[in-house]
Amino acid sequence: MFEVAAAYEETMGRWSRQLAPLFVEFVGVREVESVLDVGCGTGSLALTIASMRRVAKVVGVDPSAAFIDFARSRNSDPRVFFDVGDAERLPFPDASFDRCLSLLMMSFIPNVSNGVREMRRVTRPGGVVATCNWDNQGGMEVQRCFWDAVVALDPAAESRHQRNRPLGTAANLSDLWSAAGFLNVEVKDLNILLEFSSFDDLWVALTKNQGPVGAYLATISQQRQDELRDKVRRNALGSRLDGPFTLRAKAWAVKGTVP
Repeated sequence: MFEVAAAYEETMGRWSRQLAPLFVEFVGVREVESVLDVGCGTGSLALTIASMRRVAKVVGVDPSAAFIDFARSRNSDPRVFFDVGDAERLPFPDASFDRCLSLLMMSFIPNVSNGVREMRRVTRPGGVVATCNWDNQGGMEVQRCFWDAVVALDPAAESRHQRNRPLGTAANLSDLWSAAGFLNVEVKDLNILLEFSSFDDLWVALTKNQGPVGAYLATISQQRQDELRDKVRRNALGSRLDGPFTLRAKAWAVKGTVP
């Protein structure tokens, strides 16, 4: 679902950069700590951590070599490193980091429980493990505008949409972290505003063939895409004329302490 780094930056990357500072504050990253960013993508979280805190080291890992190359091209900080790595088999010894974080990625791990166990393994006792995912109960208005339009045209797509929405509630994240044995589990909603210069600003980003939205668009004809575009436009703008507009986006973040 995620292959082209530049396209990802035009879709989710700009929102990740807004969300990352709120996530860093929630997690409570401290100075002189070592931090692992699992599923770092194009590097937004890792670079945000380095810009906000005088950490000792930030390491970002991602299974996509193209994304790692892109992240490296953005980085000039000697404390920040990027490398290819699998969330279910992290290439680090036990207790290597003070904090282990993952932003908007956990839902795409084939076996998420394995990923959480690996994040716990590489974090020292007393360290913090945390993740953040978009709300799947309507709090991510871009997604709601799109998928409501999809289901209106293709009711059978509802089941496919639901499969792409794990870990998008406070309860799901809290249960996952508690089952992994973390202490002091805490969940918090993080809210940002997504600003668009026009409807085309939103629609073009959706058509960059990234993530579940891109995967769905690749399965339908151009005629159906045109019909879908009209419905998404009505969902986003209502009766307003085209022009700048803002949509809300809510994510859920969870953190816990390693025993």
